[in-house]
Amino acid sequence: MNNLVIKRSQLVEFPITGTPTTLRRYKARTIPNLSRNNIILYGLECYTEDQLAQTPSGEAVIDTADANQVTLTLMDTDKEQFIYNCPIISLIRANVGGFVTVFKPRLINLQDCFIQLTDATGIDPNENVVFNFYYQLVGE
Repeated sequence: MNNLVIKRSQLVEFPITGTPTTLRRYKARTIPNLSRNNIILYGLECYTEDQLAQTPSGEAVIDTADANQVTLTLMDTDKEQFIYNCPIISLIRANVGGFVTVFKPRLINLQDCFIQLTDATGIDPNENVVFNFYYQLVGE
């Protein structure tokens, strides 16, 4: 397991609202302290129902068996996709030797980030894909 220096972290939920469908972009829930374009993201990990029984708001987390059907795209404040269609299964620590995915720190706009389904089979409406974002504030 790696030793990541955590400055700040926040669970971020991407709810699959309505009938699950491919090609649709599912956006993150609005989180005021992360939605001000003032966070520099440097790492993340994904949780499925094996790691997190339900979201802090009491909603269902996506089944582990369905994680290979979801991708993540992260966009910075310059509208550049620096993580594009990354399979979330590769962001689950149990699948990658206990490591958190780290990358060159980027100033992000959370409202431009999204998940997509590559296959909607077996995914239930109102399940959530949950990530732990590791970040710092601008100027920290």
